[in-house]
Amino acid sequence: MSLWLCIQLPQLPLEALNADASRSVVYAQHGSRRWVVGGTQARIGLGEALGSVQARFPDLRVLPRDPAAEAAALQAVAFAAYGLGDRIAIVSEAPRGLFDTPWLAVSVDVGPSLKLFGGIDGLMARAQALLAPLPYSTRIGIAPSFEAAAVAARAGLAPITDDDDGDGDGDGDWTRQLSPLPIPMLRWPLAAESVLAGSGHQTLADVRRHGASALAARLGQEFPRALQRLFGQLPDPRPWFVPPARYRRRFDLDAEIDDWQALLFPLRRLFDEFEAYLRARQVTTSQLTLTLARRRSEGERFVLRTTAPTQSAAIFHRLLRERWTARGPSAAATELRLSADRFAALAPPQAGLFDDDESSGGEAWNGLIDRLRARLGDTAIWQPGLADDHRPERAWSPDGSLKPAAANALPPRPLWLLRHPRPWTPRTPLAAPERISGGWWDGDPVERDYYRSAGADGESLWVYQDRRDGKWYLQGLEFGDAGGEIGVR
Repeated sequence: MSLWLCIQLPQLPLEALNADASRSVVYAQHGSRRWVVGGTQARIGLGEALGSVQARFPDLRVLPRDPAAEAAALQAVAFAAYGLGDRIAIVSEAPRGLFDTPWLAVSVDVGPSLKLFGGIDGLMARAQALLAPLPYSTRIGIAPSFEAAAVAARAGLAPITDDDDGDGDGDGDWTRQLSPLPIPMLRWPLAAESVLAGSGHQTLADVRRHGASALAARLGQEFPRALQRLFGQLPDPRPWFVPPARYRRRFDLDAEIDDWQALLFPLRRLFDEFEAYLRARQVTTSQLTLTLARRRSEGERFVLRTTAPTQSAAIFHRLLRERWTARGPSAAATELRLSADRFAALAPPQAGLFDDDESSGGEAWNGLIDRLRARLGDTAIWQPGLADDHRPERAWSPDGSLKPAAANALPPRPLWLLRHPRPWTPRTPLAAPERISGGWWDGDPVERDYYRSAGADGESLWVYQDRRDGKWYLQGLEFGDAGGEIGVR
């Protein structure tokens, strides 16, 4: 079954700019003529001349339309729409002429997933849940063809599922809902609308009664074909949207902000958009870079890292709050930028055979490490890692990756290594010696025989005898595995 869902964004020119909707309007311009294309005030109509609006509301803030901001917002909606289907098209059409508004929408082929959502009601509920985190006004239309769904969204029609009589010739449900609509709902060129209006055609039903040959003779061959595409009688190929391989998002603030807590609100919106991007691509990431800029400057960078790859916007938002609680931004910002380049394929969650909390425990541990790093700094949390040296005091180095230690063939090593070996009175060793020699290449050679022994209170000790002078030294306490402990500098 062919079925399309169209998400129209009627106030996107205003909402994409993050402006105060109660005192702002957005205008389009052609030559010296300017008219409103974005505004939510009750007494201001879209398409109204800007001069007339300013005469009535002299304190109103007027902003020019920003197609780049609209395109970024449309991408964010497209990312969210991947939760409905994988064939998505973005439509961004400029005003057709003076006093017209742009057509900004995202359409999704939802036919293959309709049964998954349990029918139209479930599909609508899913769409509304996906769009809820985004701060954009929407209208949704559902119909069996791409263009019919767009018309349904413009007109606010109930979902059009198919012909009632099932013959696919467009004489059932489609006709009853679309035929009474005025011709401007088709968004044909204004010149074509003028020709049709001049010949007495007011509705879509009038156009259909005109006949394909007469319509082609009057307007051109493209218009009968447009009607056929509207009713699904001709294919309607579109360029499908593909999420970019690298993530870049720039967001201009409405005013300069120097309070980091005030920045968290627009950043939550950007993090939600980033999560939708990750879900659209079915990938995860462990690093996200935020840049706070001022007047197109290089700005101040904050790199947010997680121990395990994630898709969660809430995790990055929480880490940023932790970092800024310890030390906030050094300057005010007028622009926010998010970027991410490294991604990993999404690994489906693995459920245990029994009801255990092993996976949740791992997530809690990773969350603790992430918060400590955010609060104390990336280099503050580490674990011992192996270094390419036989001498125990040089055989390890701080490892900030916090990955599980690889298995190795080393004999057991003490959990606590003394900074400087201490003289020791030999006792009966508890194990055979392990001979370690090396360091001749850097001028600090060693020749030692290491033993496990016991202290006066029964604790495990790691001692050695220097083979060059025969003296004994204590170097380590207690034994365990050779890695995996976390240290805090």
